[in-house]
Order: sequence, then structure tokens, then C-alpha cells
Amino acid sequence: MNPEARAALLMSFATGPRRLAAALEAVPAAALDFSPGPGKWSIRSIVLHLAESEIHAYVRARTIIAEPGNPVQAYDQDAWAASLDEGSQPVEEALDLFRLLREMIARQLRALPEAAWTQCMRHPQRGDVTLEQWLSIYDGHLATHLGQIDRTLKAFQACS
Repeated sequence: MNPEARAALLMSFATGPRRLAAALEAVPAAALDFSPGPGKWSIRSIVLHLAESEIHAYVRARTIIAEPGNPVQAYDQDAWAASLDEGSQPVEEALDLFRLLREMIARQLRALPEAAWTQCMRHPQRGDVTLEQWLSIYDGHLATHLGQIDRTLKAFQACS
């Protein structure tokens, strides 16, 4: 990826918290815990997952930057979601956590030298992942879940 394309991807990554907050503004409180079907996540579940995933994303990026070539731990997102008492978790706190972690890592990424983008971590399921690939994965991860939030909201509205 050339530096201009990477800068555009980094901008998309950095604006993720704003895009997530904007998506949530359209969600009425009554829709937060609506599940569109058995085994499907509610909007609250999606936002909590994004916050937890961002914790892993931050640690993974920092591993690539500070300890290139080292392994990272995989995690079972469904087990994490199932073990959380979602009803007691405020969406606003999850959004704040997501925003803070994104802001911290985006600031660090902007300051990196060109050579850092080819450094990698060793993921147990994906193999070697460069920092550039990491950025693409996590920017895409949010986009996937923004679409999921939109679909869940539409399903809620269809049932209301």
C-alpha cells in the first residue's frame, strides 16, 4: 500500500468513533437490547463487542510496534459476549472506551516511520500480520459492525 492510500485508511480508522456515535444516535433506547433472532447480537452487544475488540486491537498494534514478530493471543468473541452481563453495561461507556483507544492508537500510528508498517505480529489463526494489514482489518471490522447495527435497527423497526 502506498503512503497516500495508508493515510486515507488511517483517516477512516481515526474517524471510526464518530461514525459509531452517529449510528447510535439513530437508535432509540428501546432498540438497544432487541435481538433480530436466536443467536444474533443486539445493538448493545455489538457496541460492547467493539469496545472489547478495540482493547485487543490496541494491544496487538502495540505488540507490532514495540515487539515485532511476537505472538498475540486469540480470543473467542462469542464466549466473551456470552459471559458479560450486558444489561448492566452502559453503551455510553463502551463508546467512550472505543473512542479513547482509537484516538490513542491513531495518534501513535501517525507518528511512525515508514519502516514500521511492515513490522508484524504472529496471530495464531492468521499467521504473520503486518501493521498495515492490522489497520485494514480493524477499519473493516468497524464497517462490518456498523452494517450490522443498521440491519438490527431496521429489523427492530419492522417489528415495532
